[in-house]
Amino acid sequence: MLKQKSALILLMLATLLLCSFSAVSAQEEQITITLSVWGMPWEDKIYTEFAIPKFEELYPNIKVEFMRIEDYWNMLLVRHAGGAAPDVQRNIDMRFGPMLLRGALRPLTEYINDPVDGVDLTDFHSVGIQGVTHDGEIWGLPQDICARSILLYNMDMFDEAGLPYPDETWTLEDMVAAAEKLTKGTRPRIQQFGLCWEPPFVTSLIFGFGGQYWSEDGSGSVINSPESRQALEFLQELVYEKGVAPNYAESPYGEAQQLFMGKRVAMYVGAAYRIPDIIRDAPDLRFGVAPMPIAPEGRTTMVHQCIWTMSSQTEHPDAAWKLIKFLSSPEILEEYWQRTWVAAPARRSVIMADSFENIIGIEGHVPAVAPEDFDRILGWWRGLVLNEEFTTAHVHPFHGPFEAQYFNPSMEDIFGIGPGNVESILADMEAKINKEIADF
Repeated sequence: MLKQKSALILLMLATLLLCSFSAVSAQEEQITITLSVWGMPWEDKIYTEFAIPKFEELYPNIKVEFMRIEDYWNMLLVRHAGGAAPDVQRNIDMRFGPMLLRGALRPLTEYINDPVDGVDLTDFHSVGIQGVTHDGEIWGLPQDICARSILLYNMDMFDEAGLPYPDETWTLEDMVAAAEKLTKGTRPRIQQFGLCWEPPFVTSLIFGFGGQYWSEDGSGSVINSPESRQALEFLQELVYEKGVAPNYAESPYGEAQQLFMGKRVAMYVGAAYRIPDIIRDAPDLRFGVAPMPIAPEGRTTMVHQCIWTMSSQTEHPDAAWKLIKFLSSPEILEEYWQRTWVAAPARRSVIMADSFENIIGIEGHVPAVAPEDFDRILGWWRGLVLNEEFTTAHVHPFHGPFEAQYFNPSMEDIFGIGPGNVESILADMEAKINKEIADF
Protein backbone atom coordinates (compact mmCIF):
# COMPACT_ATOMS: atom_id res chain seq x y z
CA MET A 1 0.00 0.00 0.00
CA LEU A 2 2.83 2.37 0.92
CA LYS A 3 4.52 1.64 -2.38
CA GLN A 4 1.28 2.36 -4.23
CA LYS A 5 0.86 5.69 -2.40
CA SER A 6 4.47 6.62 -3.14
CA ALA A 7 3.99 5.78 -6.80
CA LEU A 8 0.81 7.86 -6.91
CA ILE A 9 2.54 10.82 -5.28
CA LEU A 10 5.44 10.56 -7.74
CA LEU A 11 2.98 10.43 -10.64
CA MET A 12 1.18 13.54 -9.35
CA LEU A 13 4.46 15.36 -8.90
CA ALA A 14 5.54 14.40 -12.39
CA THR A 15 2.23 15.62 -13.77
CA LEU A 16 2.57 18.93 -11.93
CA LEU A 17 6.12 19.36 -13.19
CA LEU A 18 5.04 18.55 -16.73
CA CYS A 19 2.19 21.07 -16.55
CA SER A 20 4.56 23.69 -15.13
CA PHE A 21 7.10 22.98 -17.84
CA SER A 22 4.38 23.22 -20.53
CA ALA A 23 3.18 26.54 -19.11
CA VAL A 24 6.72 27.93 -19.10
CA SER A 25 7.27 26.66 -22.65
CA ALA A 26 4.02 28.25 -23.82
CA GLN A 27 5.06 31.49 -22.18
CA GLU A 28 8.46 31.36 -23.84
CA GLU A 29 6.83 30.85 -27.24
CA GLN A 30 5.05 34.19 -27.00
CA ILE A 31 7.06 36.48 -29.29
CA THR A 32 6.76 39.98 -30.71
CA ILE A 33 7.80 41.01 -34.20
CA THR A 34 7.77 44.49 -35.73
CA LEU A 35 6.11 45.54 -38.98
CA SER A 36 6.98 48.82 -40.73
CA VAL A 37 5.04 50.32 -43.62
CA TRP A 38 5.18 53.27 -45.95
CA GLY A 39 2.26 54.86 -47.78
CA MET A 40 -0.44 57.36 -46.94
CA PRO A 41 -1.35 57.57 -43.22
CA TRP A 42 -4.99 56.66 -43.85
CA GLU A 43 -3.84 53.27 -45.08
CA ASP A 44 -2.65 52.35 -41.58
CA LYS A 45 -6.05 51.09 -40.47
CA ILE A 46 -5.93 48.40 -43.14
CA TYR A 47 -3.08 46.92 -41.11
CA THR A 48 -3.93 47.93 -37.54
CA GLU A 49 -7.66 47.17 -37.70
CA PHE A 50 -7.81 44.42 -40.32
CA ALA A 51 -4.64 42.55 -41.23
CA ILE A 52 -2.82 42.45 -37.89
CA PRO A 53 -5.84 41.39 -35.77
CA LYS A 54 -6.58 38.58 -38.22
CA PHE A 55 -2.96 37.46 -38.17
CA GLU A 56 -2.78 37.49 -34.37
CA GLU A 57 -6.00 35.51 -34.23
CA LEU A 58 -4.47 32.93 -36.55
CA TYR A 59 -1.17 32.89 -34.63
CA PRO A 60 -1.98 33.69 -30.96
CA ASN A 61 1.64 33.29 -29.91
CA ILE A 62 2.86 36.06 -32.24
CA LYS A 63 2.23 39.72 -31.43
CA VAL A 64 2.82 42.28 -34.20
CA GLU A 65 4.03 45.75 -33.28
CA PHE A 66 3.04 48.23 -36.01
CA MET A 67 5.51 50.98 -36.95
CA ARG A 68 5.14 54.03 -39.17
CA ILE A 69 8.54 55.53 -39.94
CA GLU A 70 9.18 58.93 -41.51
CA ASP A 71 11.94 59.38 -44.11
CA TYR A 72 11.30 55.71 -44.64
CA TRP A 73 14.10 54.20 -46.71
CA ASN A 74 16.85 56.28 -45.16
CA MET A 75 15.63 55.38 -41.68
CA LEU A 76 15.47 51.68 -42.53
CA LEU A 77 19.18 51.86 -43.33
CA VAL A 78 19.85 53.87 -40.17
CA ARG A 79 17.92 51.36 -38.07
CA HIS A 80 19.81 48.50 -39.70
CA ALA A 81 23.12 50.19 -38.91
CA GLY A 82 21.96 50.53 -35.30
CA GLY A 83 20.76 46.94 -35.06
CA ALA A 84 17.09 47.94 -34.72
CA ALA A 85 15.60 47.22 -38.13
CA PRO A 86 11.92 46.17 -38.25
CA ASP A 87 11.49 42.43 -38.71
CA VAL A 88 9.09 42.79 -41.65
CA GLN A 89 9.20 45.81 -43.94
CA ARG A 90 6.88 47.07 -46.63
CA ASN A 91 9.35 47.90 -49.35
CA ILE A 92 9.35 48.80 -53.03
CA ASP A 93 11.31 47.04 -55.74
CA MET A 94 12.85 50.28 -57.04
CA ARG A 95 14.14 51.33 -53.62
CA PHE A 96 15.26 48.17 -51.82
CA GLY A 97 18.58 48.01 -53.67
CA PRO A 98 20.66 49.92 -51.08
CA MET A 99 19.37 47.58 -48.37
CA LEU A 100 20.29 44.59 -50.50
CA LEU A 101 23.79 45.93 -51.11
CA ARG A 102 24.35 46.48 -47.38
CA GLY A 103 23.22 43.03 -46.33
CA ALA A 104 20.11 44.40 -44.60
CA LEU A 105 17.70 41.83 -46.04
CA ARG A 106 17.26 38.10 -45.61
CA PRO A 107 16.45 36.10 -48.77
CA LEU A 108 13.04 34.44 -48.83
CA THR A 109 13.77 31.65 -51.29
CA GLU A 110 14.02 28.86 -48.72
CA TYR A 111 10.74 29.93 -47.12
CA ILE A 112 8.91 30.29 -50.44
CA ASN A 113 10.05 26.80 -51.49
CA ASP A 114 9.26 25.13 -48.16
CA PRO A 115 7.02 22.12 -48.90
CA VAL A 116 4.84 22.78 -45.81
CA ASP A 117 4.80 26.53 -45.22
CA GLY A 118 5.84 27.84 -48.63
CA VAL A 119 3.98 29.80 -51.32
CA ASP A 120 2.93 28.73 -54.80
CA LEU A 121 4.42 31.42 -57.02
CA THR A 122 2.30 30.46 -60.04
CA ASP A 123 -0.44 32.75 -58.68
CA PHE A 124 1.99 35.70 -58.80
CA HIS A 125 3.01 37.58 -61.94
CA SER A 126 6.23 36.04 -63.24
CA VAL A 127 7.57 39.43 -64.36
CA GLY A 128 7.02 40.66 -60.83
CA ILE A 129 8.96 37.77 -59.31
CA GLN A 130 11.82 38.47 -61.72
CA GLY A 131 11.93 42.02 -60.37
CA VAL A 132 12.67 40.83 -56.83
CA THR A 133 15.15 38.11 -57.83
CA HIS A 134 18.84 38.94 -57.51
CA ASP A 135 21.87 36.63 -57.48
CA GLY A 136 19.59 33.61 -57.66
CA GLU A 137 17.60 34.55 -54.54
CA ILE A 138 14.09 35.99 -54.13
CA TRP A 139 14.29 38.94 -51.74
CA GLY A 140 10.67 39.99 -51.42
CA LEU A 141 7.14 38.71 -51.80
CA PRO A 142 5.04 41.08 -53.94
CA GLN A 143 2.01 42.85 -52.53
CA ASP A 144 0.90 44.72 -55.65
CA ILE A 145 2.03 46.22 -58.94
CA CYS A 146 1.49 49.82 -59.98
CA ALA A 147 1.45 50.79 -63.65
CA ARG A 148 3.50 53.96 -64.06
CA SER A 149 2.57 54.79 -67.68
CA ILE A 150 -1.12 54.46 -68.54
CA LEU A 151 -3.08 56.73 -70.86
CA LEU A 152 -5.72 58.99 -69.32
CA TYR A 153 -7.87 60.91 -71.79
CA ASN A 154 -10.40 63.74 -71.61
CA MET A 155 -13.60 62.29 -73.03
CA ASP A 156 -15.18 65.69 -73.72
CA MET A 157 -12.19 66.78 -75.83
CA PHE A 158 -12.33 63.55 -77.82
CA ASP A 159 -16.07 63.98 -78.35
CA GLU A 160 -15.61 67.57 -79.49
CA ALA A 161 -12.96 66.48 -82.01
CA GLY A 162 -15.09 63.55 -83.18
CA LEU A 163 -12.39 61.03 -82.31
CA PRO A 164 -12.84 57.49 -80.95
CA TYR A 165 -11.55 56.89 -77.44
CA PRO A 166 -8.17 55.16 -76.98
CA ASP A 167 -8.23 51.42 -76.30
CA GLU A 168 -5.91 48.43 -76.00
CA THR A 169 -5.34 48.33 -79.79
CA TRP A 170 -3.78 51.79 -79.94
CA THR A 171 -0.23 52.14 -81.20
CA LEU A 172 2.10 55.10 -80.75
CA GLU A 173 1.12 56.21 -84.23
CA ASP A 174 -2.55 56.32 -83.18
CA MET A 175 -1.62 58.39 -80.14
CA VAL A 176 0.39 60.88 -82.20
CA ALA A 177 -2.35 61.24 -84.82
CA ALA A 178 -4.92 61.95 -82.10
CA ALA A 179 -2.58 64.39 -80.32
CA GLU A 180 -2.16 66.41 -83.51
CA LYS A 181 -5.94 66.73 -83.94
CA LEU A 182 -6.51 67.56 -80.28
CA THR A 183 -3.87 70.31 -80.02
CA LYS A 184 -5.27 73.84 -80.26
CA GLY A 185 -3.00 76.72 -81.26
CA THR A 186 0.70 76.94 -81.93
CA ARG A 187 3.60 78.20 -79.86
CA PRO A 188 3.76 80.58 -78.14
CA ARG A 189 -0.06 80.51 -77.87
CA ILE A 190 -1.11 76.90 -77.38
CA GLN A 191 -4.49 76.79 -75.65
CA GLN A 192 -4.70 73.00 -75.46
CA PHE A 193 -1.98 70.40 -75.79
CA GLY A 194 -2.74 67.00 -77.24
CA LEU A 195 -0.43 65.06 -74.92
CA CYS A 196 1.72 65.30 -71.80
CA TRP A 197 3.57 62.72 -69.72
CA GLU A 198 5.60 61.96 -66.62
CA PRO A 199 9.18 60.51 -66.71
CA PRO A 200 8.12 56.85 -66.31
CA PHE A 201 6.59 57.08 -69.79
CA VAL A 202 10.07 57.87 -71.07
CA THR A 203 11.35 54.75 -69.35
CA SER A 204 8.54 52.66 -70.84
CA LEU A 205 9.36 53.93 -74.33
CA ILE A 206 13.08 53.24 -73.94
CA PHE A 207 12.14 49.60 -73.36
CA GLY A 208 9.45 49.84 -76.05
CA PHE A 209 12.05 50.84 -78.63
CA GLY A 210 14.37 48.03 -77.54
CA GLY A 211 16.66 49.93 -75.18
CA GLN A 212 17.72 48.87 -71.69
CA TYR A 213 18.87 50.54 -68.50
CA TRP A 214 21.28 47.82 -67.42
CA SER A 215 23.61 45.27 -68.97
CA GLU A 216 22.43 41.67 -69.06
CA ASP A 217 24.67 40.72 -66.12
CA GLY A 218 23.66 43.83 -64.18
CA SER A 219 27.23 45.07 -63.90
CA GLY A 220 26.48 48.54 -65.26
CA SER A 221 24.21 50.83 -67.23
CA VAL A 222 23.85 50.60 -71.01
CA ILE A 223 21.26 53.33 -71.40
CA ASN A 224 23.26 55.19 -74.03
CA SER A 225 22.22 52.96 -76.92
CA PRO A 226 20.77 53.70 -80.38
CA GLU A 227 17.42 52.31 -79.21
CA SER A 228 17.29 54.59 -76.15
CA ARG A 229 18.23 57.59 -78.27
CA GLN A 230 15.51 56.72 -80.78
CA ALA A 231 12.88 56.66 -78.03
CA LEU A 232 13.89 60.04 -76.64
CA GLU A 233 14.17 61.64 -80.06
CA PHE A 234 10.68 60.34 -80.86
CA LEU A 235 9.38 62.26 -77.84
CA GLN A 236 11.42 65.33 -78.69
CA GLU A 237 9.75 65.35 -82.10
CA LEU A 238 6.34 65.51 -80.40
CA VAL A 239 7.45 68.50 -78.33
CA TYR A 240 9.47 70.57 -80.80
CA GLU A 241 8.48 69.61 -84.36
CA LYS A 242 4.85 68.60 -84.01
CA GLY A 243 4.18 70.93 -81.08
CA VAL A 244 1.61 68.62 -79.47
CA ALA A 245 3.30 68.27 -76.06
CA PRO A 246 4.74 70.84 -73.62
CA ASN A 247 8.41 71.29 -72.92
CA TYR A 248 9.67 71.50 -69.34
CA ALA A 249 9.53 75.30 -69.33
CA GLU A 250 5.81 75.05 -70.11
CA SER A 251 5.14 72.14 -67.76
CA PRO A 252 7.89 71.17 -65.28
CA TYR A 253 8.22 67.66 -63.92
CA GLY A 254 5.33 66.91 -61.62
CA GLU A 255 2.85 69.30 -63.24
CA ALA A 256 1.52 67.02 -65.97
CA GLN A 257 -1.29 65.83 -63.72
CA GLN A 258 -2.30 69.43 -63.02
CA LEU A 259 -2.44 70.16 -66.75
CA PHE A 260 -4.83 67.26 -67.21
CA MET A 261 -6.99 68.14 -64.22
CA GLY A 262 -7.08 71.76 -65.41
CA LYS A 263 -8.36 70.65 -68.84
CA ARG A 264 -5.35 72.06 -70.67
CA VAL A 265 -4.31 68.74 -72.22
CA ALA A 266 -6.35 66.01 -73.90
CA MET A 267 -4.15 62.99 -73.02
CA TYR A 268 -1.91 62.40 -70.06
CA VAL A 269 0.44 59.44 -69.56
CA GLY A 270 0.78 59.00 -65.83
CA ALA A 271 0.68 56.47 -63.00
CA ALA A 272 -2.29 54.43 -61.86
CA TYR A 273 -1.96 55.82 -58.36
CA ARG A 274 -2.92 59.26 -59.74
CA ILE A 275 -6.44 58.15 -60.68
CA PRO A 276 -8.11 58.27 -57.23
CA ASP A 277 -6.72 61.77 -56.63
CA ILE A 278 -8.00 63.01 -59.98
CA ILE A 279 -11.50 61.67 -59.31
CA ARG A 280 -11.49 63.22 -55.83
CA ASP A 281 -9.97 66.60 -56.73
CA ALA A 282 -11.49 67.14 -60.21
CA PRO A 283 -15.02 65.74 -59.88
CA ASP A 284 -16.26 67.52 -63.01
CA LEU A 285 -13.53 66.03 -65.23
CA ARG A 286 -14.98 63.33 -67.47
CA PHE A 287 -12.14 61.01 -68.37
CA GLY A 288 -11.31 57.44 -69.27
CA VAL A 289 -8.20 55.28 -68.93
CA ALA A 290 -6.52 52.99 -71.44
CA PRO A 291 -3.28 51.01 -71.39
CA MET A 292 -0.09 52.52 -72.71
CA PRO A 293 -0.04 52.47 -76.55
CA ILE A 294 1.87 49.69 -78.26
CA ALA A 295 5.50 50.57 -79.07
CA PRO A 296 7.73 48.95 -81.72
CA GLU A 297 8.75 46.20 -79.26
CA GLY A 298 5.26 45.80 -77.80
CA ARG A 299 3.51 47.21 -74.75
CA THR A 300 6.28 47.75 -72.19
CA THR A 301 4.52 49.47 -69.33
CA MET A 302 6.90 50.41 -66.53
CA VAL A 303 5.60 49.24 -63.15
CA HIS A 304 6.78 49.33 -59.58
CA GLN A 305 5.91 46.77 -56.94
CA CYS A 306 5.28 47.07 -53.26
CA ILE A 307 6.95 44.06 -51.68
CA TRP A 308 7.31 42.51 -48.24
CA THR A 309 10.91 41.99 -47.14
CA MET A 310 12.54 40.46 -44.06
CA SER A 311 15.33 42.06 -42.08
CA SER A 312 18.58 40.10 -41.91
CA GLN A 313 18.66 41.04 -38.20
CA THR A 314 15.36 39.45 -37.22
CA GLU A 315 15.54 37.07 -34.29
CA HIS A 316 12.28 35.43 -35.34
CA PRO A 317 12.60 34.62 -39.07
CA ASP A 318 9.94 31.89 -39.01
CA ALA A 319 7.38 34.24 -37.44
CA ALA A 320 8.42 37.04 -39.82
CA TRP A 321 7.86 34.70 -42.76
CA LYS A 322 4.40 33.77 -41.51
CA LEU A 323 3.51 37.47 -41.44
CA ILE A 324 4.93 38.10 -44.92
CA LYS A 325 3.02 35.16 -46.31
CA PHE A 326 -0.18 36.33 -44.62
CA LEU A 327 0.18 39.92 -45.88
CA SER A 328 0.40 38.61 -49.45
CA SER A 329 -2.56 36.25 -49.04
CA PRO A 330 -5.65 36.74 -51.24
CA GLU A 331 -7.79 37.98 -48.34
CA ILE A 332 -5.42 40.81 -47.40
CA LEU A 333 -4.61 41.76 -51.00
CA GLU A 334 -8.32 42.00 -51.79
CA GLU A 335 -8.97 44.29 -48.83
CA TYR A 336 -6.05 46.57 -49.72
CA TRP A 337 -7.17 46.81 -53.36
CA GLN A 338 -10.80 47.51 -52.57
CA ARG A 339 -9.83 50.29 -50.17
CA THR A 340 -6.95 52.02 -52.00
CA TRP A 341 -7.11 50.77 -55.64
CA VAL A 342 -3.85 52.49 -56.56
CA ALA A 343 -2.09 49.27 -57.58
CA ALA A 344 -3.35 45.89 -58.70
CA PRO A 345 -2.95 42.89 -56.37
CA ALA A 346 0.12 40.75 -56.98
CA ARG A 347 -1.97 37.58 -57.29
CA ARG A 348 -3.74 36.64 -60.51
CA SER A 349 -6.57 34.93 -58.63
CA VAL A 350 -7.50 38.18 -56.85
CA ILE A 351 -7.56 40.13 -60.10
CA MET A 352 -9.81 37.58 -61.77
CA ALA A 353 -12.26 37.40 -58.85
CA ASP A 354 -15.58 39.26 -59.04
CA SER A 355 -14.60 41.14 -55.88
CA PHE A 356 -11.87 42.92 -57.89
CA GLU A 357 -14.63 45.18 -59.24
CA ASN A 358 -15.95 46.09 -55.79
CA ILE A 359 -14.13 49.37 -55.08
CA ILE A 360 -15.06 50.63 -51.62
CA GLY A 361 -12.47 53.36 -51.03
CA ILE A 362 -11.60 55.07 -47.75
CA GLU A 363 -14.08 57.71 -46.65
CA GLY A 364 -12.67 61.21 -46.83
CA HIS A 365 -9.52 60.11 -48.64
CA VAL A 366 -10.05 57.58 -51.43
CA PRO A 367 -13.25 57.70 -53.47
CA ALA A 368 -15.31 54.62 -54.24
CA VAL A 369 -15.94 53.58 -57.85
CA ALA A 370 -19.49 52.87 -58.95
CA PRO A 371 -19.94 49.51 -60.75
CA GLU A 372 -21.02 51.27 -63.95
CA ASP A 373 -17.74 53.26 -63.97
CA PHE A 374 -15.38 50.35 -63.39
CA ASP A 375 -14.65 49.50 -67.03
CA ARG A 376 -14.04 53.15 -67.97
CA ILE A 377 -11.63 53.75 -65.09
CA LEU A 378 -10.11 50.36 -64.24
CA GLY A 379 -11.15 47.89 -66.93
CA TRP A 380 -7.69 48.02 -68.54
CA TRP A 381 -6.00 46.37 -65.53
CA ARG A 382 -6.91 42.74 -66.18
CA GLY A 383 -5.57 42.65 -69.72
CA LEU A 384 -2.36 44.41 -68.76
CA VAL A 385 -1.41 42.12 -65.89
CA LEU A 386 -2.78 38.82 -67.14
CA ASN A 387 -0.96 39.27 -70.45
CA GLU A 388 2.07 40.58 -68.51
CA GLU A 389 2.38 43.61 -70.76
CA PHE A 390 4.60 45.35 -68.27
CA THR A 391 8.24 45.41 -67.29
CA THR A 392 10.43 45.53 -64.20
CA ALA A 393 13.62 45.67 -66.28
CA HIS A 394 14.53 48.99 -64.67
CA VAL A 395 14.86 47.35 -61.21
CA HIS A 396 18.47 47.17 -60.09
CA PRO A 397 20.34 47.70 -56.80
CA PHE A 398 21.41 51.12 -58.11
CA HIS A 399 18.08 52.14 -59.61
CA GLY A 400 17.31 54.54 -56.74
CA PRO A 401 20.30 56.84 -57.23
CA PHE A 402 20.12 56.40 -61.01
CA GLU A 403 16.56 57.70 -61.17
CA ALA A 404 16.79 60.39 -58.50
CA GLN A 405 20.23 61.82 -59.31
CA TYR A 406 20.53 61.35 -63.06
CA PHE A 407 17.49 60.19 -65.01
CA ASN A 408 14.70 62.41 -63.68
CA PRO A 409 16.83 65.59 -63.51
CA SER A 410 17.98 65.00 -67.11
CA MET A 411 14.41 65.40 -68.37
CA GLU A 412 14.74 69.15 -67.93
CA ASP A 413 17.78 69.14 -70.24
CA ILE A 414 16.28 66.78 -72.83
CA PHE A 415 12.94 68.62 -72.97
CA GLY A 416 14.00 72.18 -72.10
CA ILE A 417 13.14 75.34 -74.01
CA GLY A 418 15.09 73.76 -76.86
CA PRO A 419 15.84 70.05 -77.42
CA GLY A 420 18.86 68.73 -75.58
CA ASN A 421 21.55 66.60 -77.19
CA VAL A 422 20.20 63.15 -76.36
CA GLU A 423 23.40 61.20 -77.04
CA SER A 424 25.52 63.54 -74.93
CA ILE A 425 23.04 63.54 -72.02
CA LEU A 426 22.68 59.74 -72.04
CA ALA A 427 26.46 59.27 -72.25
CA ASP A 428 26.98 61.52 -69.24
CA MET A 429 24.23 59.75 -67.30
CA GLU A 430 25.65 56.31 -68.10
CA ALA A 431 29.21 57.31 -67.16
CA LYS A 432 28.19 58.79 -63.80
CA ILE A 433 26.10 55.88 -62.58
CA ASN A 434 28.69 53.36 -63.75
CA LYS A 435 31.35 55.22 -61.78
CA GLU A 436 29.13 55.00 -58.68
CA ILE A 437 28.76 51.27 -59.21
CA ALA A 438 32.51 50.81 -59.72
CA ASP A 439 33.33 52.88 -56.62
CA PHE A 440 30.89 51.09 -54.32
